[in-house]
Amino acid sequence: MIIQNSSVDTIKAKAFADLGAELMGEDVSKSESYLDEAIRIANLSQNNKGLAYAYNIKGRLFAQQGKLQEAMQVFEIALNQFRSIGDKTGEANVLSNLGSIYFRMGNNKKALEHHFQSLKISEEIGNTLRIATSYNNIGTVYQQAEATIEDALASYKKALEGFTKIDNQPGMATVAMNIGEIYFLESKLDSAIQYHELALGLCDGTLDATFPLTQLGEIYGAKGEFNTAFSYHRRALSIAESLDAKYEVAQSLIGYAKTLKRQGDIDGTIAALERARSISMEIDAKSELLNAFMVLSEMYALKGDFKTAYLYELEVKKVSDEISKSSTEQMVKQLQFDFELSQKQAEIELLQKDTELKNAAVFNQRIIIFTALGGLVLFIAISIFLFRNNLSKQKANSLLQAQKEEIREQREKVESAFDQLKSAQAQLIQSEKMASLGELTAGIAHEIRNPLNFVNNFSEVSNELIVEVLDERTKPVERRNEKLITDILGDIKENLEKINHHGKRADAIVQGMLQHSRTSTGEKAMTDINSLAAEYLRLSYHGMQAKDNAFNVQSKSFFDPNLPKMKVIPQDIGRVFLNIINNAFQACVNYKPEAVAGQNGKPEDIYLPTVTVKTSLVKSAAGGLLAQVSIADNGPGIPESIKDKIFQPFFTTKPTGQGTGLGLSLSYDIIKAHGGEISVDSTVGKGTVFTLSLPVV
Repeated sequence: MIIQNSSVDTIKAKAFADLGAELMGEDVSKSESYLDEAIRIANLSQNNKGLAYAYNIKGRLFAQQGKLQEAMQVFEIALNQFRSIGDKTGEANVLSNLGSIYFRMGNNKKALEHHFQSLKISEEIGNTLRIATSYNNIGTVYQQAEATIEDALASYKKALEGFTKIDNQPGMATVAMNIGEIYFLESKLDSAIQYHELALGLCDGTLDATFPLTQLGEIYGAKGEFNTAFSYHRRALSIAESLDAKYEVAQSLIGYAKTLKRQGDIDGTIAALERARSISMEIDAKSELLNAFMVLSEMYALKGDFKTAYLYELEVKKVSDEISKSSTEQMVKQLQFDFELSQKQAEIELLQKDTELKNAAVFNQRIIIFTALGGLVLFIAISIFLFRNNLSKQKANSLLQAQKEEIREQREKVESAFDQLKSAQAQLIQSEKMASLGELTAGIAHEIRNPLNFVNNFSEVSNELIVEVLDERTKPVERRNEKLITDILGDIKENLEKINHHGKRADAIVQGMLQHSRTSTGEKAMTDINSLAAEYLRLSYHGMQAKDNAFNVQSKSFFDPNLPKMKVIPQDIGRVFLNIINNAFQACVNYKPEAVAGQNGKPEDIYLPTVTVKTSLVKSAAGGLLAQVSIADNGPGIPESIKDKIFQPFFTTKPTGQGTGLGLSLSYDIIKAHGGEISVDSTVGKGTVFTLSLPVV
């Protein structure tokens, strides 16, 4: 009604500005539109007070949106307007707002300068509300550094005294929370409880109550009084969720998780943090997200799930880098803004002085003399200004250099942690290789045991026969049985031939394995894929038998005789065969399908666990030739939900401690390094087929 009926521009500008302030938390677009209209009307009527008031609100709107550079610009305009009309209260208010902007940008030095300027003006005019607000803001900046934590506490207590004097309950609640937080950090738990209870009594039921409730939950958790702690946490979550305040929900969940961690409830801690992580990602709350990732990594490590812990550790690094990058960018932008602002101010002053010098040319000589003296004073002033400006830039550069050094140190720490993780990963890969070597050794041992058994048996028999011959030779010639001696010597000869035969068999097995071991340098050699596949099928089968006497899985093979020799690294391709064939045998031996009843009520099919290896020569889409090796089993199959993950490093469906999750990942890398492809086709309940395709060159 005021806007429609009033013809007084001052009242209209004030009304538009008030509407803009009311809509800040509801409709940002409308709020900015009303504030721009207030500024337009105030400019037309040369209403400096209206301009200052509207620009100050617009600065708060930009700050609320995170547009910190824009907020600083309009706050500077508001500050100049308040100073032009001598409004000290408005000037102190804007200085406080600017201090808060610098604090959010990470420039604590500038923040303190503006807050102390605001405090000085507020004390001059005796404004208790502004004095208390300044002390609270100063305490917030001091709290960021451990060296000034006691200064922060002293500032907060002065702020509490001021707010109490004028009975400003929201201010009292905020400062009491800050004091309670410091006492909690200093492990002065009883004092922390006292101030958080004071804050809670002033704001209970409101959104502000979530912080003291969460802090009280953590404090009682630290005291070991978990029932009381969880009652506070539940109240904090209830208020935040009822008001749909996602940021406060995330903070409450993180505090709740910390108490669960103190209690030793790992699963509960993980559940709370996973929810906090999801909400923090949704609202882009990086600080809360970082806290959630750090504790999640620790919890999964305690649980023994090192893969998930490692992944969350990577997320910690990623979010830390984003925060560091954002902080650096804000600092650089702020330094650039300060520099540009100083330049503009210098240009304005120079233009003003230039105009004065031109106007002075029309005056008489006496005025010219005075003007010359003024020019000299101006020159000195400009020199001082330029000197101070240069000094300010040097300080800014020094500050920026310090920030860069701090970032460098943080990066080195993160890189060191990453190197440790890479080392752990290398150890896991080595463990996988050693596991493959163990399985290979078991197969070789089984292969070579048969000919050695023959050698041992025939040697023992031959030794006994020789004893018989010697016994017969000791008899007198007339009683000696020459035919028996001849027969025994014939048997010994046969035994020696068999020993020789089986010795050569063992030697052939050893030579075959030595031939593959010579390729450990990574050099390719012409290799018979059929022979290689058959050999590792046999070694895998015997290795499984060596580990499990009850192992009963049949193996089949179908090899294409037209498959040419190929240039590959036999040891690496053999490792791929061994890994996938082992997986196929393990899938079958652990699978127990339900019997399917036929018409007569008896099982229709008897399940025979089978692993089949097949090779074939096929044409590629490009027209070339491919050697295909398929390894199939009739086990349980791979669920669709995890099929896309099986080649990922560390992914495994085996129980903890029975697999590293690196076998298929390494196999994938080996086939890719040979220019080939590896694919999987699986049906749940029917089995799985891995197909390896290698180019024939």
